[in-house]
Amino acid sequence: MERVNPDFLSKVKEMGAFDINACYSCGNCTAICPLSTEEYSFPRRMIRYSMLGLEDKILSGPELWQCYYCGECTDTCPREADPGALMMALRRYAIRQYSLGKIADIFYNGTSSVIAWIFLSVAAIAGLVYFHSPTPNLQRVDPLSFITLDFLHYAGIVLGVVIAFFAIVQLVIMAKSISRGKTGAGADVWLKSFWDTLINEVFIQKNFDQCEDRTRYIAHLALFWGFSGLFVATIMAFGIDFLISVESSLKIIPHILGIISGLVLLYGAGYYLYRRYFIKDSYSKYSHQSDWVFVWLMFLAGLTGFLLDVFMWVNLPWPAYITFAVHLVIVFDLLVSAPFTKFAHAIYRPLAIWMLSAYQVHGKEAQA
Repeated sequence: MERVNPDFLSKVKEMGAFDINACYSCGNCTAICPLSTEEYSFPRRMIRYSMLGLEDKILSGPELWQCYYCGECTDTCPREADPGALMMALRRYAIRQYSLGKIADIFYNGTSSVIAWIFLSVAAIAGLVYFHSPTPNLQRVDPLSFITLDFLHYAGIVLGVVIAFFAIVQLVIMAKSISRGKTGAGADVWLKSFWDTLINEVFIQKNFDQCEDRTRYIAHLALFWGFSGLFVATIMAFGIDFLISVESSLKIIPHILGIISGLVLLYGAGYYLYRRYFIKDSYSKYSHQSDWVFVWLMFLAGLTGFLLDVFMWVNLPWPAYITFAVHLVIVFDLLVSAPFTKFAHAIYRPLAIWMLSAYQVHGKEAQA
């Protein structure tokens, strides 16, 4: 027998869901959704589970992470129950529930989230003030003469270990929840499903392309590839600095990759900010504050990185160093909060779809 949480729906409403009680199960949302199947008829099933307070059913349902909130279900709902917003709210709720020590709760409450962002920013600024060089190069822009390579290297390692720890533990919590009551698949099935998910869901996000508005799909890809490119460029640059030389000509490779990725990221984040402020599509009418913060941090990370390159090119030391410091604070805020905010869906979604794919293949093999 499933445990019922009578307060579940009220808690989900706090995460941005509309009045889902208006739903009378007409099925329009499931009929219009391009990703709904006979096996996974969402969002209708998620709506029913929410109305009944079946929290465990929702948290163990991998289809929760299939939805990209294209808004088609919301646009066709005759009762204006906004099922798309419910799917988004359920994912926010799931991120909170998977969170180790419920740390994610801090970022989804108005007052505590403001305090958390201020605290993280102040901590980052304090570190930069304490470890910055008092004698930066004022003749030629050299960011590593302002913030030392050793500080960035060791701070990056510590930050990476902490983020990885929380991410891995929370992925395990999620995996246990999704696998509840399901039979295991063989290693060959898991491996094949992994590569299919990596290519189709992570790299090209094939399912998103089934949504009617293709511009959102392209912008979403831009967010992913832009940030990924910047991450790779940063790793390459630090690797060259430590393993070869700070003055190595090979640094032009991560530098070019960083510029291109930054511009791609700016396009993706800028697109979503523009749509949220000026277009007001169904998917952005009831955006939660956590969504806004995430998109703004992504946009500002790309913008400050691009401005840093401009100031380096025209050789303006102090504007470059100040921009570099601001960039580091923004990236610090973005990465530290990643396991607990909207950023987390970048790892939760692929895992859920990987598991869903493996279970589907295993089920078909068992029936054959």
